[in-house]
Amino acid sequence: MMNSIIFSSLFQKNETKKKPSLFIDLPKDLVPLGLIDFCLRLGFESNETDFDLFQPANQSYTMKFLQYTRTFISQDDSTFIIYYESESALSTLLSAIASEGMVDTKTDSPLTYYENLSHLWSAYGTGEKDEAHPQQHISVKMDIQEDLKTNALLKEVCYLALRLGLYATSISLPAITTEERHVTISFKNENESYMKLTAKNAIQISGTKDILPAVVHSIATAKHVSEGGLLGVWEFNEKQVNEAAILLEEQWSDKSEASYMIKALEEEIDKAFEAEIYMTANKKNRDQFKLDLYEKFSNLTTIKVRSAFKTGLYWILEEVLPSVGRRFQKVKIVCKDGVSVDGLEQHNRWIMELYPVDEMIEMQYGIPKEHVQFELSSAQQHVYRVFVDDQLIAELNPLISEVDYVDGQKKAYPTTAGYRLFNKTEQVQENIIFSDRERFYKYYVKELLPRMVKKLKIDTNNINQGQLFPLFDRIEIDFTSSGIEEEIGVQQEANSSFEALYEDLYFNTLDYFHELGRQLVNQPYKAPGGVIPYIHIEQDLYKPIKSDIKVYQWNDKPMTEPVTKRILFNQEGQFETVEMSIGNELKVTEARTFLKHNMKNLVSLVERFKQYSEVKLNYGDISYKGTVIPFFEVTEPITSEYYSGLKKSDEKHTIVFEAGHHPNEVSSTPAILELMEDIVCHYPEILKKINIIIIPLSNPDGYEIMESLTKEHPKWKHHAARFNAVGLEFAHVKFKKSVFGEANVLPLILKKWAPDVIIDDHGIPAREWVQPFAGYACPPIFPVSYTIPSAKIYGIGRYANNETKEVQARNLELVAERVNKIFEGSTFAQENAYWRNRYYKYGTKWDPEKYPIEEMGNINFYRSMEVTPAYSSVSILRYPQWVALDIISEVADEIVYDEELISCVKAHKLFNQAIIEATLSTPVDKNNQSGRYIKKRPIEIR
Repeated sequence: MMNSIIFSSLFQKNETKKKPSLFIDLPKDLVPLGLIDFCLRLGFESNETDFDLFQPANQSYTMKFLQYTRTFISQDDSTFIIYYESESALSTLLSAIASEGMVDTKTDSPLTYYENLSHLWSAYGTGEKDEAHPQQHISVKMDIQEDLKTNALLKEVCYLALRLGLYATSISLPAITTEERHVTISFKNENESYMKLTAKNAIQISGTKDILPAVVHSIATAKHVSEGGLLGVWEFNEKQVNEAAILLEEQWSDKSEASYMIKALEEEIDKAFEAEIYMTANKKNRDQFKLDLYEKFSNLTTIKVRSAFKTGLYWILEEVLPSVGRRFQKVKIVCKDGVSVDGLEQHNRWIMELYPVDEMIEMQYGIPKEHVQFELSSAQQHVYRVFVDDQLIAELNPLISEVDYVDGQKKAYPTTAGYRLFNKTEQVQENIIFSDRERFYKYYVKELLPRMVKKLKIDTNNINQGQLFPLFDRIEIDFTSSGIEEEIGVQQEANSSFEALYEDLYFNTLDYFHELGRQLVNQPYKAPGGVIPYIHIEQDLYKPIKSDIKVYQWNDKPMTEPVTKRILFNQEGQFETVEMSIGNELKVTEARTFLKHNMKNLVSLVERFKQYSEVKLNYGDISYKGTVIPFFEVTEPITSEYYSGLKKSDEKHTIVFEAGHHPNEVSSTPAILELMEDIVCHYPEILKKINIIIIPLSNPDGYEIMESLTKEHPKWKHHAARFNAVGLEFAHVKFKKSVFGEANVLPLILKKWAPDVIIDDHGIPAREWVQPFAGYACPPIFPVSYTIPSAKIYGIGRYANNETKEVQARNLELVAERVNKIFEGSTFAQENAYWRNRYYKYGTKWDPEKYPIEEMGNINFYRSMEVTPAYSSVSILRYPQWVALDIISEVADEIVYDEELISCVKAHKLFNQAIIEATLSTPVDKNNQSGRYIKKRPIEIR
């Protein structure tokens, strides 16, 4: 039919940018309401638009109206001429033009709803929606009171319809109808100017005949606060953090292990002995302690002072190998199997405590690390036996303590402090003197935590406690003692008894509450609260150890979301006052106000990218501590004020990159910002084929904790900073209503863009992870081991186990191959091979299930369903019908600086580049759905 020439002319089929370039030359005396339907359809055909339909602005096409004896449409070059008999006939024709070809366009996508006026222009377009979906249906009825029908109002209502249509992938027409629609927007003649939510999905806009056009213009052109606009800013400003009160505070102190040692030796019989002393101190302090002992105890004929932390490593390097006195070619260390009936330790427990002895031998003696080998023995009596060139040189049993694990079932067997006394070769005394760390740890677990639990307000009937919100706000642990803290010159490695205690305090506290949850409510408390250890180093061995522990109370305030029920306008038709309900309270506030929350590094971020038309800054949500969480939309320049992410994802594939989820994984944020800058500066042409959405720092509260902790210990892993302000892994509360805005940003993007590919850039420890009170390795809370890095960078992919499994599994395999290929010949491939060998030598060889490796030559890429994450907030598991890829990258960056940080950034960028290339090489395939061509999903990577 002739009618369709308008839309086929305005919108070229193969264009990725669909924007109406039309001047509607509407005479001032005409008010054809069918034009609202036409504009609704016009918005529907667009993926971006401006409000310039009714003023000449060099548009490509013009629509004119001429009164005539018949009603029809004709085209003269770029001008559409609509001849009409009467205004009523014209209105009918415009509605008919709008409705042509729109039969049965509704999809099975869930309908959006309006329970709040700020839903009108939401963060994702229009309407609230509980779940993301690539399709969005608009069913709206425009009801204009008869005495309000003016040319001026018609134009503004047309803009309102244009914008509603913009966010739709299917629509119900006409909107000017007596039929019921899902949403009703009515226009009433009243003296007061306001917009009101009269019921769910029912919006009333009121005002006088003169002011109403300006009011509707303000409404039609308003932007949501997420896009830097005004709408809803008052709701964002209601998000506040209450200062947590102290629930419990305890000071604790004790003598140092050196002081206990002196006192215990004073009580031994006064007879000539040789002494083996074990204490937690560096070589310098141990040597000084030895001199102190010689001076104090004349009966001790010989004294050896060994390290009580990583005993075997220091023993081999300080005593065994120096005693050889000749050149040697190889070293074999036979270790006792670490597994016991009730212990947490793995087979390789005593091998791991030697890490990285082979490389330290290589540095000191020039022996290739490959010539230092380990064996396990379940039969030998000694923990360590060292052979040099096949000759047995020395044997050792470190002093070992027994510590109950926090689950009340298992035990850990850490090395500890104390001494042995010998009369010649006969041992006459062994006395364990618990290390400073162990005494404090036992007090903390056995005394402090139970007292704390008694003070907590635990409601065993509330299934959300310890899940969606914590039991307590945070524990701050302040502890001071002497110990070992030294870098050893191998990679990023350091030996730190202090960091080992930090890790035990952090993770074992979490496991303590896991077990408490199992006992009380039959499910682990996954989010008990924040655990922040501040560990201080004391150089004086004899000074008392001390701690100050503060437990902060969780303010269990019911979560009430502000609901905007009415907005009042001034005499110029501008937003003036807002009436919103917060729980049972009605709050009246100024509408024209500023967002009171700040963004981390706002100035530098804005300055860095403000000159690029390809980059749009959005506000995703407010973190629990009140920080704005931004995200960037990186696209082919969007030249309009208003656009639809869903429709742009239908024309091009969309990738989301999330960075900074765990802020102690330090390279993902600089990497993604650099990648963004590289694209817009050097490769903007790729944006003609894909859209890229970036969350540069999804966890600003965790970042704040990291900044605080790294001031004193800049190179520790600082796992306390991986979760949010109250120790919550917010990935577990995504798609759930909670006070943690950081959990809402990715779900918001999924609703706005329905992306095809989701990448979450993460990190792993850059050096050994030691937890003596959890079996020495990383704790049992983790199914696989992160004891040492398994790679410089590796990938993890997941797919859903449903009808899309075949496509998604193939996608994952193809992308893994691309990632593997892009690393070929790189320094990262060499580093991956290096770490794979280390991981195998110290871990996989002895326990392949705990230390799994899925290698692809140049990179490890884990695709097995047993290893990859399975919680319900994983995007591809939640939306398998349209998410094609869901991948995590892991770089060894907890926590690195300088050249190593630069290297980790490059590794992240290369990994992400492979994902981008795979997506770029995948064409957009469309299916015919009810006469409209919709992108086939999930996409199939080529």
